[in-house]
Amino acid sequence: MIYWLSRPALFTLELTPACSNRCPGCFNPFKNERSRAPLPASEWRRILDQVCPAAHLVKLSGGEPTLHPEFDAILALLEEFDQPFSLFTNALWERPAWLVQRLLTLPQFHVVLISLHGATPAAHEAFTGVPGSFAETMANLRYAVSSGLRVCLSTVIHRQNLDELGEIARLAVELGVKVSFARMLCEGPSPLEPTTDELRAAVAEIERRRAAGYRVKFGNCIPQCFMSSSSTGCLAGVAYCAVGPWGDLRPCTHSTTVCGNILTGSLLEAWNSPQMQSWRALIPTACHRCAAFSRCHGGCHVLSELRDAPADPLMCGPLTSGEPPPPIHLSPDWCPLPIYSELRMEPFGPVLLRGNRVVPIQADMLEVLDACDGCTPLSALEERFGHRGIEIIAALAEREMLRFVRLP
Repeated sequence: MIYWLSRPALFTLELTPACSNRCPGCFNPFKNERSRAPLPASEWRRILDQVCPAAHLVKLSGGEPTLHPEFDAILALLEEFDQPFSLFTNALWERPAWLVQRLLTLPQFHVVLISLHGATPAAHEAFTGVPGSFAETMANLRYAVSSGLRVCLSTVIHRQNLDELGEIARLAVELGVKVSFARMLCEGPSPLEPTTDELRAAVAEIERRRAAGYRVKFGNCIPQCFMSSSSTGCLAGVAYCAVGPWGDLRPCTHSTTVCGNILTGSLLEAWNSPQMQSWRALIPTACHRCAAFSRCHGGCHVLSELRDAPADPLMCGPLTSGEPPPPIHLSPDWCPLPIYSELRMEPFGPVLLRGNRVVPIQADMLEVLDACDGCTPLSALEERFGHRGIEIIAALAEREMLRFVRLP
């Protein structure tokens, strides 16, 4: 069973339908409404009045969010609300120097996620549909990195970049940034969508890079019954939701399900609406008896919604046993230090939040967590809490809620 938070912690705010790309594989539900005017900043203030008290992190998206005519005013609102945020962008910026310098002034700014769909113009522009977009994106990407912005690449796996995934990973190393690889989500068959065999090969390549120390991860869910990987389950409707350009709340940026409108109703009404409950019920019954369910969450629900299918098309059936996580080698003189940024108490138990990570824990883990002060070595913690305490620390480190330091 999956428990959902009493209020969402992660939001995507889709500021505008306008976009400077013309991606043939676009899966934006309002891609045909690009000429419709978005909400003014005054209306986004009303939305933020409800979102910010609940939000751990918001992501500004679109369309292309920087094309909102009052984008700077919306940044000022996030500064006023002291709301941590990230920016998801294609980096085809009208005023690159202004944007980069503006973000550098905001302590609430978290990271800029830049869409890069190939390591060559041919591959990238096969996805964006805009000649010359590769050169402009690369120039602004390098400018953002050299200026000191925290940057992450976002790459959709498609048929024209399958041979370039390794090069994209190497580029990320060169720039000193992370890269998030996402499977392609589209309503129907697309010539850009990889075959299942091509996707398996792509996932294997990404996992090889990860094992070699590259800073790569998966941006959306690859069902574990399709292929074992480091991918994790989707949080849409669990801890995450999207607010569209006109205030509609949906479980996911790709979903067409409208659960309510923040301007005409309340956030909590939409979060607990019958439409959201129906979304949560999209998990196939068989998934609940799968050994990988807690990791996978039943695959991608939006694909079953968009294609009117009973489940994620990649799913192959429940697993009777799951692969154990890779071993973590701990030294007795290491001192664990918590690095999560928020602890929420939910009816089902405590939840740790850090960036986009949402980690439920058992109540008995809190005492161990409190003792992890960055000064107490594992040997002393094992003496106090026994082997169970070390298992808890290892599990939290694996979920990136702890790091280890060594005393001088």
